[in-house]
Amino acid sequence: MDLRKDLFKVFGSNVITLAVGIVSGLVIPSFLSLDQYAYFKTFTLYLGYVGILHFGLADGLFIKYGGSYEDEVDKSLLKGEHRFFLVFQFIISIAIIITSFFIEDKILLAFSLSIIPFNLLTFYKFFYQAIGKFDIYSKILIFPPIVMLIANLAVIFIFETENYWLFIIIRLFAYISIFLILEYNFYKVTKSVDTTVDFEEIKSIFNIGFFIMLGNLSSIAFYSIDRWFVKLALTTSDFAFYSFAMSMMAMINIFINSITKVFYPYLSRNSNDKILQKLKSYFIIIASFASGSYFLFSFIVNNFIPKHIPALNIIAIIFAGFPALITIKALYVNLYKVRKSDKLYVKTVFSMLLISVILNFIALTVFGNNIAIAIATTISFYIWFYFSSRHFETLFVSLKEVLYLVIFIVLFIYSSNFISLLAGTIVFSVGLLILIFGFYKSEFMGLINEFKNKGNL
Repeated sequence: MDLRKDLFKVFGSNVITLAVGIVSGLVIPSFLSLDQYAYFKTFTLYLGYVGILHFGLADGLFIKYGGSYEDEVDKSLLKGEHRFFLVFQFIISIAIIITSFFIEDKILLAFSLSIIPFNLLTFYKFFYQAIGKFDIYSKILIFPPIVMLIANLAVIFIFETENYWLFIIIRLFAYISIFLILEYNFYKVTKSVDTTVDFEEIKSIFNIGFFIMLGNLSSIAFYSIDRWFVKLALTTSDFAFYSFAMSMMAMINIFINSITKVFYPYLSRNSNDKILQKLKSYFIIIASFASGSYFLFSFIVNNFIPKHIPALNIIAIIFAGFPALITIKALYVNLYKVRKSDKLYVKTVFSMLLISVILNFIALTVFGNNIAIAIATTISFYIWFYFSSRHFETLFVSLKEVLYLVIFIVLFIYSSNFISLLAGTIVFSVGLLILIFGFYKSEFMGLINEFKNKGNL
């Protein structure tokens, strides 16, 4: 497996996704009022939970086909699994549509219309990711962002219509369009294949995926619980500023997700203690550089989106958590899945969710502002980083990692909060290079060589 080649395939497709992230994260909030932006981010907050509604079926299929090759797949069973998935999601959608009318929630109605296209898109992405077909996977990733990018820019710069509903409709249209294209292609490929719906097999897939789904539910809640605290307890402006900060993190997460998607089939086929230790060091180094993106965002916000300047205080804290966050997503979570540690994964994520809730509650009760919630969230990232390391013997947090991360956090917080933007950029850049060469020189040079050579770990 050429790791570098697969990473570049997914990174390439995510350039478009990043462009959409820039529009959604920077242009839309500059275009909409704070209230309108808060409503739009409420929809995206709901949308973050749509994947739960397949109740682990997609996750079970991901585990079932993970590490397989395309010619090993029984297309008759796959076609039956697809048909069951589609009918199942249709029933769920109808139930939520009825609920949205009953409670008169238009945003929930829009959310219900996203269930089938979004989760069937997940079905296809998971399948192609599981069998390592990243050429197809990357093409699937490209389409919705292109549609959203063009349509969002048209609304903002051509029609100049300030209405958050237009941006919601654009997202729905993008998901529905790619869903219909994928369904047509799947029909063409499998029309000559008999449909086999093996309910025992589907039950087994549910049993495997259900624990992953519980873990994903807790994980989604973990990564969004801070926004719920802000939304429910603080002002609309506070929620808009906090959501803007998290949108900045989401841009970096585009690349984090690229790494996590590529590494699952890789770890399924080939992993040993030496490789895992090397990967952990690589992720910490990559994440340290990712935190430096704060200074670029700070320049953009200060010069082009001044109404969101209060969000910089949140970004200057939350970005300090990238070394922990990337290691969790790209390494720990994939290892739980590879090693079929479903129950341990669920237990871990639920424990971290509980800790995050407690920390956020204390932050809200004692300080009552979104800065304190950002601090609580960042602390929870590092607690998870340490907690999960105990489940993988060769990845246990070392004294070297502790010293590096403590110095890194102090360097980043000082550079981003206590000196000017220019001085902070210089101090952080120089300080980070000194820090990496002091603690991870061989790993850093190894990481560079991985991409200069074949990319095979």
